[in-house]
Amino acid sequence: MDKVELLGIRVDVIDRPQLLAEIDRLVVAQKPALVNNVNVHACNIACKDQAFRNILNASEVVFCDGFGVKLGARLLGKTLGERLTPPDWIDDLFKLCIERRYRIYFVGDTVDVVSCFAREVHGKYPALRIAGHHDGFFIPGSDADIRIMQELVRLRPDIILTGMGMPRQEKWADEARKKLGQGVIIATGALFRWYTGYEKRAPKWVTQTGFEWLARLAASPRKHFKRYVVGLPLFYLRILKQKRNKGTFDS
Repeated sequence: MDKVELLGIRVDVIDRPQLLAEIDRLVVAQKPALVNNVNVHACNIACKDQAFRNILNASEVVFCDGFGVKLGARLLGKTLGERLTPPDWIDDLFKLCIERRYRIYFVGDTVDVVSCFAREVHGKYPALRIAGHHDGFFIPGSDADIRIMQELVRLRPDIILTGMGMPRQEKWADEARKKLGQGVIIATGALFRWYTGYEKRAPKWVTQTGFEWLARLAASPRKHFKRYVVGLPLFYLRILKQKRNKGTFDS
C-alpha cells in the first residue's frame, strides 16, 4: 500500500474494501497485528508523544479517520484514501467475521456500555462468534489487566476491538501484541457508545460533509473545547510548518 507521511506519521492510502481485505489477510497470518487510525486529535498527540507515534508507525495498518487529516494531506500536495470512521464500516467487518467464522472480542468503555454493545451486536448478528468482552477501566499492568491478557491468550480471538480512547488503547494494544500469539487488534475509539446509542452521533449528512467535529463540539463544548477549538488550528499550523520544511516533519 502507498503511504503518506503526515507530521511524522505514515498513513496508509486505503479504502474500505482494501481495509477489510487487509484485516482478513492479517487474521489468516495468525500473528498479532495492530490496525490503528489517525484523526487530527491523534496527530496532535503524536507530535508530543514519541512513544505513541512509534506505535502508529509500527502498526500493520494506519488508516485515515477524519476529513481534517485528508485536508492536511492535500495542503502537503498529497492524497489520502477514504475516510474510514469505524461506525461506518464495522457492520461490514462483522459480516466478514461471520463468513470466515472469525472469533471476536471487545475491550473498552464502561461495563454497561461494552455489555450493551455485545448484546446489541449479538442480537443483530446471532451467527457472529463473540468470544467475550471486558470494560476498559483497568490500570495497565494491574491484576485486572493481567486477567484480561490471560483470558485473551486462552480464548485466542481472531480480532480484538478496543474502545479506550487515545493514546491509551494504542499503548495497551502494543503491550498486548507482545504477549498474544495471534489476534488483530483494531482501535475503534467511541464505537461502542455510538453503536449502542449511549452517545448520539451526528446525522449522516453532517458526518459525511466534514462537520462531525462541529456537532460534537456543540453537543459537549466543555469536553471538546481543547480538542477542536485549540487542536484544529494547532494541527494546521504544524502542517504548514511541515510544508515550509519541504515535507519534513520537525517535532
